Amino acid sequence: MGRASWCVAALLAIVGSAWASDQEKAEKQIRFMTAMSRDDTARSIISRTFADVFKMQRPQMVVERKQLGLNYGGLFLVHELLLSGTQLDQVVAQLRARKNIWDVTNSSHADWKRIAADAKKMKSRIDDSIYKHFLHSRPDDERDKLEHYNPSADLIRADADATLDEILKAQKDFIFWRNQAAPLAGGQADVSTPIGQTYQQQRDNTSASRGTASPSGPSIGR
Repeated sequence: MGRASWCVAALLAIVGSAWASDQEKAEKQIRFMTAMSRDDTARSIISRTFADVFKMQRPQMVVERKQLGLNYGGLFLVHELLLSGTQLDQVVAQLRARKNIWDVTNSSHADWKRIAADAKKMKSRIDDSIYKHFLHSRPDDERDKLEHYNPSADLIRADADATLDEILKAQKDFIFWRNQAAPLAGGQADVSTPIGQTYQQQRDNTSASRGTASPSGPSIGR
């Protein structure tokens, strides 16, 4: 291989590596959203956060998830594609042709760098929403009633698309932000959920580490 050809090949390898890295960063954050939504309380929080960010009515969002068969990570990707100019009917057609959302995103020549940045922002918003919910849950509860949102009805098969490791990491993140709010709210964990039960068991053990960095990233300043 000549020097010029070698330089071109090396440049393409570097560009390809950077592209893969952006996609991997995005996928990590997006799969976190899906894993976090396995819990009813967390799913309600994510639903409210998505509705606010994407300016959607929550009943419409529930219907959209069911019609497209998308978990919350997939729903995030669809709206990222719409923001970049992809038409919804194009996405729907590919999904109905049994392409998964990752293939659809790649075939749309997605800007993974932007998606990764937006996914990171969404993850921070979810963390913040968890913290605020456990500081003052009444506004969220009232909103759920007003919008007729029932997390148990907001479930599809694709919501199970998360590994055990991803679920455990999401659980730790949820518990961390719940712990951050607990001393100020003075509330108790809702032990009716699996995450709540784990939180109740670990609260005393983690009390000494409150205020330290989140297990999934730097702590958001309060």
